Amino acid sequence: MKWEEIFDVRYHDTNANEIVGISNIFKFIQETAMRQMRACKPSYQDLVNEGKALILSNIRVECLRPIYPYEKITVNSWAGNNNRGFTTHRSYQIFNGDELICEGLSAWALVSTTDKKLLRINEVDFSNYEGEEPLTLEGPLRVRIPNEVKLTLVGEYTVRYTDTDLNGHMNNTYYPDMLFNCLPKCQSKIVKSLAISYANEALVGDNLKIYMAFTDGKYYMRSVHEDGRVNVEAELTVEG
Repeated sequence: MKWEEIFDVRYHDTNANEIVGISNIFKFIQETAMRQMRACKPSYQDLVNEGKALILSNIRVECLRPIYPYEKITVNSWAGNNNRGFTTHRSYQIFNGDELICEGLSAWALVSTTDKKLLRINEVDFSNYEGEEPLTLEGPLRVRIPNEVKLTLVGEYTVRYTDTDLNGHMNNTYYPDMLFNCLPKCQSKIVKSLAISYANEALVGDNLKIYMAFTDGKYYMRSVHEDGRVNVEAELTVEG
């Protein structure tokens, strides 16, 4: 079942170019998913109460055009039909009327909140979501940075309390802006696509080093913990 929410884009959802920033696009699509979970059950809080959580593994969002302040957008989100293994998919689309603006696909792992062990998706009854076939996007869901690409240090970021969510780690919707802000002359760029693969969570006070390379029209990015563990890897294409 496709779940639909309608949002009036606020001026404060946009940046200095008066377009919605990429982190806020992530927030619109994931807010829609959370509202479906809350209405159809189990909600995210229900999962947490059972000692379980859905953790984002991979996400790709492709943007056909920017979103502007005061637009009325319709956001659709739906769960996939897959209830086997350790991963479930969720798809997203954003429209203005009949015009498709953005679409995305994500993969989520079910884990135990006590020991972080992976759980099989069928250990939770998600049938109330009435899953449908996931979207097929132009680019791959999982980020794979080619071995020959040489990344260089371009920034650092220290995780703050206000970045965190119910799971106690940096919320996945804050990563897009963290990465985008490291681009050269980012104020003149518009995101066309962004894929992120999440490897190791970041907690309050963690300092992340951000590395980047530009090749074949793409920015490849990696954030790394001080102990060398990869935090996330990303593939970003922009206009401008």
